[in-house]
Amino acid sequence: MKTVDLSVLLYDGLVSFPSHPKVVFMDHITHDFSKPRYTAPCEGYASKIFMMSDHSGTHMDAPYHFFKDGLTIEQIPIDATMGDAVLIDCSDKNPAEPVTREMVEAVVERDQLEIKENSIVLFRCWNGEWNGEGFHECKSLAPSVGDWVVENKIKAIGLDLANADINDNMQRDVHLALLSRNILIMENIVNLDKLSKKHFYFIGTPLNLKGLTGSPIRAIAVEEW
Repeated sequence: MKTVDLSVLLYDGLVSFPSHPKVVFMDHITHDFSKPRYTAPCEGYASKIFMMSDHSGTHMDAPYHFFKDGLTIEQIPIDATMGDAVLIDCSDKNPAEPVTREMVEAVVERDQLEIKENSIVLFRCWNGEWNGEGFHECKSLAPSVGDWVVENKIKAIGLDLANADINDNMQRDVHLALLSRNILIMENIVNLDKLSKKHFYFIGTPLNLKGLTGSPIRAIAVEEW
């Protein structure tokens, strides 16, 4: 099996979007603290506490993120979070320009991509380091891309930026168009430049967390079984 990990490493202090809280890891029990309770050769055990936004790192948005009556993360069918996927690489664009429908259609034609109903589409929008200089200023998906996704009956999208919508688009057109139809959105997908294929199998299952607006995921591309 050949796989590519498409997930951000979560660590204490990580901030993956400027307005979100940082990730916090702290000790609950340390090996040294618990050691006296045990008998050699056991040296005790350790456990940690972690606190984070449900949109930290590589994560999935549930429809409830923008809709009061939308599905929460545990209500999303598990088969909606995995399946045949395709990479649409628009990372050669100017970071100050959004990804448009015209760009997407041009890449699909150039790379001879097959866009199947109920597939997952990952957009590469950025050719720099994740969370590096200029990352949060890079423009993501124009509203027309949301329309393209709906028309092609895609079941989920992901992208390598922290927001599927252009940050200063406060109407959040892409989120509303997709989440209102239970089309899932995954943000902060990384390592898209490490994929050797445009078509692959994708797995990005969220944690089974009751009532939340999203969840970190472990995003994986399976290029060969």
